[in-house]
Amino acid sequence: MSSSHTTELEPTHPTGPAGSRPRRRRRTLAASAVMLGVLAGGVAPAVTAVPAVAAECSQGGGTANGACPASPTPGITGSHANPQSVPRGIQAALNYWRNLGWPNWRNVAPRGAVFNVANWVDQRANHHREYIESGGQYQDHGNRLRHFMDLGLAGHDAQNYRGTFQEYYGSVYASNPEQTHIATGNFRIVRAINTGDVWASIDHYSNFRYIGRL
Repeated sequence: MSSSHTTELEPTHPTGPAGSRPRRRRRTLAASAVMLGVLAGGVAPAVTAVPAVAAECSQGGGTANGACPASPTPGITGSHANPQSVPRGIQAALNYWRNLGWPNWRNVAPRGAVFNVANWVDQRANHHREYIESGGQYQDHGNRLRHFMDLGLAGHDAQNYRGTFQEYYGSVYASNPEQTHIATGNFRIVRAINTGDVWASIDHYSNFRYIGRL
């Protein structure tokens, strides 16, 4: 189900706030990774009515009455025309998930799956390891992300999305969280499996940033 090989990398210091909820039982999966680019995700309350200007705003332009709001979907900023920057604390974990090919709940990343992504020894002979953990399938309670996609804010080809979402914890851990029970923190990454659209959250799904397709 996973490779037993790990790749030695330059250190990526663990980031992320202290825990937010009790940990569940996990299983460990070793995997290799190579440093790269950017990200993180989450859930929240039910959405409100769809603004009439949503379609025009999704094209990146203004409206007859003025500029478009940050997002027609409450709690989600950005769009395919205006992707947001990756929160600094989430970027290291995003790099790892991206370079692992975005494993998901359909294959080797159910809730609590742990990946050993770095294993190296520094000049003082200190042994360092880094881990990331999957949150499994993201249920999108309240349909906020689907609503965002149906408005065309992730691109018209993502409207009427009927696929599923994957959740990833957005922190890098200095020890195996299965063994040490490190709290998950509040950083989250959510990805639409079929389209590659990615959202990041730094407050455990209360608010999202639309990052783009990765």
